[in-house]
Amino acid sequence: MKTGGSLASPFFSFRYINSDKPQYAFVAPKSVAKRAVDRNKLRRIGYNNLNSFTLKNISGIFFYKKQGKNVSSQEIKKDIENLLKRIK
Repeated sequence: MKTGGSLASPFFSFRYINSDKPQYAFVAPKSVAKRAVDRNKLRRIGYNNLNSFTLKNISGIFFYKKQGKNVSSQEIKKDIENLLKRIK
């Protein structure tokens, strides 16, 4: 990840590197949601929203921030879209 880049938005921190195929992950730390059920729900929301985009050939990780805990799925989708557009 040292050779890659990082971006920030209100709901996510995003770290990425170039790769041969698109690979993405969502991380919801315990500082965002204490219960595993809530963390898994946040990750599922992220993956479901990510499927609606054409993905670039990068490997990236979306890290949830505390502000991303109580927002709607549409707001998360807009935030993901904005981050993906900013990738160089």
